[in-house]
Amino acid sequence: MAAATSVSSRHPTAIMKAYEKPSDLSFAPPTIDKGTFAFARIQGEICLVQVSSLTPAQSALTTVDVNIFRHEFITIFRLSATTTLHPSDIQIMENIDEKLVYFEEEKGTVFLARDVMDRLRKLTMPVFPIPSRRVARPWR
Repeated sequence: MAAATSVSSRHPTAIMKAYEKPSDLSFAPPTIDKGTFAFARIQGEICLVQVSSLTPAQSALTTVDVNIFRHEFITIFRLSATTTLHPSDIQIMENIDEKLVYFEEEKGTVFLARDVMDRLRKLTMPVFPIPSRRVARPWR
């Protein structure tokens, strides 16, 4: 795996190009079979991923085979890339119940339930610190 380079675009395809090197291109991409869907952080970006069920429990030594999906419209996501990542390059934020996902495998399209989209929105919202309020205490 090539070391991650800076990615100027926030598009999942650009994230994957940071991992490509000529020797990687000669191999067929990993096949993901009926894996679980999750929101994951890859290079600082929250993405919808499908993690292969053949990938053993996550450890610091085992690579992770994933399909990465890009957000297309409201609750629709399309397959953007299939790749193998080092465990330090991916952080699973939240697994998604299979009942809340409809995957059209032949088209590479995923439909998520609206409450899942609300959770995604919360994960991607910027966090603003709440300024501390100092209360005047006349008894001090």
